[in-house]
Amino acid sequence: MLITAFSLAAAGCGSAGRQPSAERRPEGVATTAAVQPETSPPSSSPEDEKYVTGAFDFIYPDRGALARDPVNVPLAGDPWKLVHLADYGVFDALTHVVAPAEDDAWAFGWTGGSNGSPVALRWDGWQWVSSALPGGVKGSVIDAGSSAPDDVWLHVNAKETSSALHWDGVRWTVSKEFPFTVWQIEVLDSTHVWALPSADATVAWFFDGTGWREAPLPDGVLGLAIGATAPGTLWAVGTSGKGAQTATGLFRSDGTGWTRVSFGGIFPADDGEGYLRLENLVTGGEDDVWVFGSRTERQEESGEGERPRSLPVAAHWDGRSWRAVTVPPKWRLRAAVADGRGGAHVIVWPADDDPGADIHTTSVLSLAADGSSSVSVPEVSGGRVSLNDLAAAPEKIWGVGAAYPSEVTLTASTSAVYARTITP
Repeated sequence: MLITAFSLAAAGCGSAGRQPSAERRPEGVATTAAVQPETSPPSSSPEDEKYVTGAFDFIYPDRGALARDPVNVPLAGDPWKLVHLADYGVFDALTHVVAPAEDDAWAFGWTGGSNGSPVALRWDGWQWVSSALPGGVKGSVIDAGSSAPDDVWLHVNAKETSSALHWDGVRWTVSKEFPFTVWQIEVLDSTHVWALPSADATVAWFFDGTGWREAPLPDGVLGLAIGATAPGTLWAVGTSGKGAQTATGLFRSDGTGWTRVSFGGIFPADDGEGYLRLENLVTGGEDDVWVFGSRTERQEESGEGERPRSLPVAAHWDGRSWRAVTVPPKWRLRAAVADGRGGAHVIVWPADDDPGADIHTTSVLSLAADGSSSVSVPEVSGGRVSLNDLAAAPEKIWGVGAAYPSEVTLTASTSAVYARTITP
């Protein structure tokens, strides 16, 4: 199949050498029980595009066409290690990951493009294996969450509807079908699950262990992200107003109502030149809340035909006060996860206004509670890496995304899982 320079929203890239067969694998490297490949044309070189099925063929050019089965890769690389690579077609990627326990994690994604099916993989402490989702569920994975190995949630959006799926430790079932699409879910425990609609809705939906019901958001606020630090404490980033009066804010609820959170002047006030746009938050506890966004120039201040310039911003709540955290201006902040120690790990993409940037190459910015930071870059031999989501276990960080060929005009992708060991 011919690969063209097709723009793909979900991105990713990975790296490693060729994986030995199951019979000759090195000790400690697992085989996989993931989806088996379909019959393919005879083996061919990557240059023979009519036989190319995806980025997998470029990253593993010496593998036969009949051996495009998913690969569990020997741990290699520093500090990120590519541990799993799977080919589900020309365009596929893993988009979300959760880690309910040190030896238990789930990775979710899609195959087959916009009309494809969701994919679920499970790490059982030794290998990544595929897990069958309920039949008939189609669409894109929009979010996932978990509170325990027997309490994992997955939300899949179709064109105008969505499905909330639940893993009870034995099987997947459809918990609820919504007549609208969902933007985000937040799982605190088995009786506290929130779903945030992606339409212009001012309510969230709440699962109490027996059923779903509506849960109001702040008046007049469209929810962008939601988090929880205790069963009765919610945090929400939302936007209010229209046109030039549109503004974002952080809100907190104790279960009886919502109040706007003041950052104590750590960010410049909205004015005629620019405004604060909060986009994401992650919660690690009552004394560990992170918010991320940008300080964006108003459209009329940028030159004709230019994109409004913006600088990334971040702030941390330690239970007493808010502190602004310095973020390099060349990056844009994407998915984030609390590290459980007052810090956070954030996927960063090149700035939108960087003409030479490759959007299919991401880094991970690690922010510590003491204000220090470090950067790590997942890599792949012969390709580019783009992570989409992170999950933190006590001794490990999981990153999922996709691997792309080195040639920037080729945007075929193949699903990838990375791991990074955390030192105390």
